[in-house]
Amino acid sequence: MGVRLWYHCGTIPQLDPAIGSSYGDHCRPDPMAGSSCAMDLEITLKETITVRPSELQAANIQTIELSGLDRISPAMLYTIFFFKSQLKNDGENPIELERAKRALQRVLVSWYPAAGRFKFNETTGKLEIDCNNKGVTMITAVTESKLEEFGCLHEYKPCYEKLVPKLSQSSDVSENPLVLVQITSFACGGISIGLGGSHALFDGVGAFKFLASWAHVSSGKDESDLTFPNHSRDALLHAISSPNYACPDTSAASIYEQDHVAAIQDLYRIPMQAMASDDRCWKTALSKFGQIDPQGELVLVTLSVKKVVVDAWKGMAIESGNLTRCSTFDVLCAHVWKARVMALKLHPRTNICLQFPVDSRSRLRPPLGENFTGNAFVLASVSCSVKDLLKEPLHQTIQRIQEAKDVITDEYIKLYAKALEYSSDKFFPSMRELTIITDWLRFPFHALDFGWGPRLSGAVLLATPVPETAFLMLDLEGGYLVRLGIEKKHVQNLINNFNNFDFKY
Repeated sequence: MGVRLWYHCGTIPQLDPAIGSSYGDHCRPDPMAGSSCAMDLEITLKETITVRPSELQAANIQTIELSGLDRISPAMLYTIFFFKSQLKNDGENPIELERAKRALQRVLVSWYPAAGRFKFNETTGKLEIDCNNKGVTMITAVTESKLEEFGCLHEYKPCYEKLVPKLSQSSDVSENPLVLVQITSFACGGISIGLGGSHALFDGVGAFKFLASWAHVSSGKDESDLTFPNHSRDALLHAISSPNYACPDTSAASIYEQDHVAAIQDLYRIPMQAMASDDRCWKTALSKFGQIDPQGELVLVTLSVKKVVVDAWKGMAIESGNLTRCSTFDVLCAHVWKARVMALKLHPRTNICLQFPVDSRSRLRPPLGENFTGNAFVLASVSCSVKDLLKEPLHQTIQRIQEAKDVITDEYIKLYAKALEYSSDKFFPSMRELTIITDWLRFPFHALDFGWGPRLSGAVLLATPVPETAFLMLDLEGGYLVRLGIEKKHVQNLINNFNNFDFKY
């Protein structure tokens, strides 16, 4: 198991030395990583164009009503994909770029919401997608740098910020593209795709299928092999408004006063524990309790672990805990939660919470279908004290996680979605007591093929709206990656715990 990290402080990238370690070793400098982090990446922007669907279908000019699951986070998420092209050219890849542009035009025919814009419903004030065919913004760029100069491609580096399109956002949401693309050609013939997309448009599953569809068409494969996407939220909105389920009390001004959803109540208990007998409004306590120091340096850390190690953990957990099953997500989720909480050195009696998204597509009744592209994830929640988490063996923590997933039933999903739909506030501030872990293990990024080379060479996630969130991803070189943000003062403890944690299976 190995650990590498790059510093990212606040919202402005800062250049700092890279640190690397291997399983069981003390941290030591990695000269290869250090040079790649400090390199000055010069980018020349060649062209900015608007890409629209190649066919305009009247049925696609519509307004899509969004659900509360969509509207909770309309922020842009940025990901970069690297391809080591085997093609010989002048470094600008004109043929490949034209093919990618035409493929995107074709894909937008069925993925037409990506070419739309947000708007506010004049009656309800809620965010909607206006499928108005205004298009996707595509930027092409070149650099004299070579991919091999970056070292490990999947590890965050501040200079990567230049590989994604960062357009100035208008205060008028109807003017801002929902999808942005930057294709950068490197001197070695390699190519990167920097993709930015609003989380309110697609969830992770929808975004990956959009990207995979684009790659499929770009590589020259038959479009008829693709599954037709379903962008309508009507089935979800109808399910949560069914007369069989009473609407939550809309007189509750805050989402945290909804007492019927575990994920919400577990968060509510964190500030409540600080109040004790104080009868002041709980929001006052919340404003001072456990929040990440806004002046502190936040570090984006990339941790890696080999598959053979995870398989061993799974086997020992199943044997020691008499578990009938144990997924890779289960064991990594438990491991990361324990390592992070121990690194933060919270008081043993502190109430802490782990939350992770669960896909509701097949759990909702009737099912949404695998081709549903909107946000279909609801949060599962585990709550306990620091003392209980750190003293219990790994298999017991895994059992907590599995039980939390089992709670995500049809009824829970509808109650959770309703709570978001009818409450005024939707956000909870970042807190040390809250650990959020997102499963990207299911996304086969390695299979993406734009026709530029044998396979994807690296994928990296940039800073997210909640940068403390841990993302579990496949390592294209074998094994698994964990990307999370943590305050700089806790980094070394996190690395030590991740590498040397005694699970007591």
